[in-house]
Amino acid sequence: TDGRLHTTFNQTGTSTGRLSSSNPNLQNIPILSEYGREVRKAFIAKKGFLLVSFDYSQIELRVAAHMAHDEKMIEAFRSGADIHAMTAAVVYHVPPEKVTPELRRAAKTLNFGVLYGMGQNAFAEATGFSRVEAKRFIGEYFRDFSGIARFIGATKEFAAEHGYVETLFGRRRYIPEIFSPNWQIRREAERMAINHPIQGTATGDIIKLAMVRVYEWVHGKKLEERIRMLLQVHDELVFEIAEDRAQKSIPEMRRIMESVADLDVPLVVDVKAGYNWGEQKKFSRT
Repeated sequence: TDGRLHTTFNQTGTSTGRLSSSNPNLQNIPILSEYGREVRKAFIAKKGFLLVSFDYSQIELRVAAHMAHDEKMIEAFRSGADIHAMTAAVVYHVPPEKVTPELRRAAKTLNFGVLYGMGQNAFAEATGFSRVEAKRFIGEYFRDFSGIARFIGATKEFAAEHGYVETLFGRRRYIPEIFSPNWQIRREAERMAINHPIQGTATGDIIKLAMVRVYEWVHGKKLEERIRMLLQVHDELVFEIAEDRAQKSIPEMRRIMESVADLDVPLVVDVKAGYNWGEQKKFSRT
């Protein structure tokens, strides 16, 4: 009736607390492929408006660094370092400038894989490393990032004792499978136990707090006709913003999102704007 495509957001559709989208699923429009980018060009802003995407940069890794109290990772994020290149440099004991694209990709795979309980076989398959290389890489990773290793161990122990885990904000997930006599089911439960506090905090709690705070600001400024929240895509919020409000409003909206949680590392929001979802350019901080 209004010439727009509408989705349904499901508040309780996932175990970690992140929103899911259905009918149609607008959180699953591809971005990395050329085909996906062409599809995204079909999503256009109303005349006189821009589509503006606010994307939390590496939010799950930042939450992991905070919750694990891992000093090396915290320092990397505070200094603005390339976390994946830094990880590769630390694990391979080489200067950052000596890190090859292959080593950085492997470090990126492991940085994110650790949050999902990735083992050496899965890591070897994902990177093309041999199992021996994968085992050595993972072992060195946990020696260097000992805070992450302690966090994983402590989380598994807590889940095994209490049968649940919690996000940073206290939202609880019960995991009865942790008591299963079947070791495969227990292992999967441990993976869920590690993942929930991190993903649940990042894209279950923080992004929703950001949605509320930005809405309150828009409502308080009586800008509902000039700034419209359209989509939440896990760690990203997409708005339709009037062109004549963009330069003034985007920095304030970014500030609100970056200050929504007090972590040991800074929250960083990258902003892109354009007339359609497939052709957006980076919005500078200056």
